[in-house]
Amino acid sequence: MKKLFQSCLIILLSVSIMSGCKTKRVLTKSPLLPLNEKAIIDQLEETLFEFNTLNAKLSVNAETDKENRSFKVNMRMAADSAIWMSITPALGIEAARAMVTSDSLKFIDKLGDKYYLGDYRALDSLFGYEAQYDFLENLLVGNPIQILEGEKYQSVVDELYYVIQTKNPRKVRKAVDLTFKPSLSDSLQIETEIVKKKKLEKAVEKLEEEDLVIKRFYIRADNFRVEKVIIEDLLTERSFRVEYGDFTEVNGHPFAHEIDIYIDTPKESGKFELSYSRVRLNERQSYPFKVPSKYEPLFR
Repeated sequence: MKKLFQSCLIILLSVSIMSGCKTKRVLTKSPLLPLNEKAIIDQLEETLFEFNTLNAKLSVNAETDKENRSFKVNMRMAADSAIWMSITPALGIEAARAMVTSDSLKFIDKLGDKYYLGDYRALDSLFGYEAQYDFLENLLVGNPIQILEGEKYQSVVDELYYVIQTKNPRKVRKAVDLTFKPSLSDSLQIETEIVKKKKLEKAVEKLEEEDLVIKRFYIRADNFRVEKVIIEDLLTERSFRVEYGDFTEVNGHPFAHEIDIYIDTPKESGKFELSYSRVRLNERQSYPFKVPSKYEPLFR
């Protein structure tokens, strides 16, 4: 199988972003009434997209520094427990199958006669990411990702969005411009003049890893669904951005049918465009997964 199918799936399965300051900038006037960060997070909890099982078809376009590929995915989920995927490229022949649970990863490369059966720790070591099941499930259904218990946030109104951002230590605020920016142009790219390199180096030396992660969430005011997430790890110089669009109701609840994912690291970058064509909920379904005896391990 082409390397892209492996790398795309691995990124979608194992990508995990590790776990602000008050601004004086005046943003565009908004008709929204201000809400504090606790009220916003409470509303996010109340509007979670909930299901028992999910069955979906989606198209994926994956762009990396080296190639651009498109493929179809049949996906089945059991909430909080399993994600099953069948991946088919343009020729219509199943190229790969994956099964993800809270503590295991299973992957079959049908074109290369390879397989992987194991837990997340092997991929953590191999790719340098801390894999998490709930991150992937929330990412795919548009629920908030990486809002962790005990984290401190601040809030602001930005045009037609409520925005919450992590409260980072003063040493980070001195190194990075954390001013809220208009939602259409916001990007926390650290490889720009907004970073004061020497102060950042001092902050990296003295602070804990979680203190060096900046998170920003843009929440739609009409339905309190997340429309954009930006996460920046100043220590590893990795950034993650996801944008949700085409909110259409599924069983009476708004569901983002378009998802754009951007991943940047010092060594590589990628963009993944996901487009749902069908979403059905709470149907009985199976999750078939069997490794043929002739297949060989994907990693040795």
